[in-house]
Amino acid sequence: MDKFTKDFDFFWGLIENKKNFTFARYADGEVLLMKGMEVSNGTQALNIDKWSSPNRFTKVGAELIDSMNHTEDNYYYAISGINDNINDYSFLINNLNQNKDRVTFVNLWINNNYKRMIEKLKSLEREVILICNENAKISNFPFKIKELIPFPNDCVNFWEKESESFMKNLFEKVSVLEDELFFISCGPISEIIIHKLFLENPNNTYIDVGSSIDEFVHGYKTRPYMNENTQYNKHISTF
Repeated sequence: MDKFTKDFDFFWGLIENKKNFTFARYADGEVLLMKGMEVSNGTQALNIDKWSSPNRFTKVGAELIDSMNHTEDNYYYAISGINDNINDYSFLINNLNQNKDRVTFVNLWINNNYKRMIEKLKSLEREVILICNENAKISNFPFKIKELIPFPNDCVNFWEKESESFMKNLFEKVSVLEDELFFISCGPISEIIIHKLFLENPNNTYIDVGSSIDEFVHGYKTRPYMNENTQYNKHISTF
């Protein structure tokens, strides 16, 4: 069994058995932000996900770097595979302090695993606290949502101005919780939110589910991998 399949089974086993862990994802967008490079015209980030970033080192870039220093046993990093983007893989693996046994694939929920992900979401018996795009409606999701916390489209600019108040409100909700399941889909800000939530209260499960829930959030396919006839739908990441 390949690692791409085995790791998917491992993490879903933790979810279904209510074992708390943290799963943070880093790929091209996060790398660009950590390098202080522009994200704008012609990118998936702007065209589909509606966020951009200037050609300078931002608060988001700095906080993303800070979020890569975890070494706890149940804090997992998901990064680009060698056959996804070798440059992103090299940058990310060289900036992590975590044991390599706790590093998996950024695309674990999508590509060749996407069909399985949708099946798992539809059969999920646990309640979810969901942090995702402000346009999402609870009625569109196949799993039970305990609370939906909205997050705006223009995530990088929002974070520059509103991060403190957003996290203060979130901490008030989270500090007293235990053994809750969080799904987070806020673009590159997901990793910062997850990092801060874990520091505030490590007694829950925090997962960046990325675009794997986009069909429920937006009501349409936002990525090529969602089409079974594309090469992306069949892609398996490797290290």
